[in-house]
Amino acid sequence: MTPNTEWKKVAASLIAAVIFVLIFFLSYLFIDGMDGGYAIAFVSLFLAISSIAVALLFVHRARVMDTILADPSLLAHWTYPEDVARVSVEREYGEFQERNRAVFFIVGGMLVIVALFFLIFVEDGGLETGIFLLALMVFLYIVSRIMPWIERQRAMKASHDAFLSHFGIIYEGVVYPFRSFLVWKTGIQLRKAAKKKPMAIIFSFSQLVDRFIIQPFDVVIPIPTGEEERAVWIVREMGGEVPDDYP
Repeated sequence: MTPNTEWKKVAASLIAAVIFVLIFFLSYLFIDGMDGGYAIAFVSLFLAISSIAVALLFVHRARVMDTILADPSLLAHWTYPEDVARVSVEREYGEFQERNRAVFFIVGGMLVIVALFFLIFVEDGGLETGIFLLALMVFLYIVSRIMPWIERQRAMKASHDAFLSHFGIIYEGVVYPFRSFLVWKTGIQLRKAAKKKPMAIIFSFSQLVDRFIIQPFDVVIPIPTGEEERAVWIVREMGGEVPDDYP
């Protein structure tokens, strides 16, 4: 049975929020404001609020995943052999690395700019605040490098199956709601088998990674042997694109 791990992410985000709130109060109480206490408190409060927002996003994902797993009218539930799942995991791993790299460049770049501002233009507490922000950037860089590897290890151990419904999809233990605050489905199409690529259903999504930056990504669901006609019906049922040579 596929477990709903999204609730664990909710708990982790709330724990992070509590930690940042503690840092906020400690910096406010024990570090002089003009020596960087105010700046550290401000950044900590921002991260605490961000962690709470992330927790709320995961709550939505967890509820959608619960709905899909309990859906009595699933469009499909496909399972995959180990070799097919391994190829899919490696492909998703590479795409995850690219998405994490893009997000880090945006967030890390903003932190560097703010850190340089404090280092150059702020005399009282500017050095401490700048160093803190640069250290935070290094921490985020390490996280952006480690998280794809952790996700790869998780996917290797996850149940190798796919759930398709009108609410969203679950693939390799990860849920993709068709509509959420920062991610939404933009299309669906049937891909014919070609060379080393198996026949698959491609779900296209867009992700808001910054206020004005939208990043597209695809979730490729391989179609098991014998499920081709069902897959064509699913794509048409969901208003997707099917090649012209299919009946």
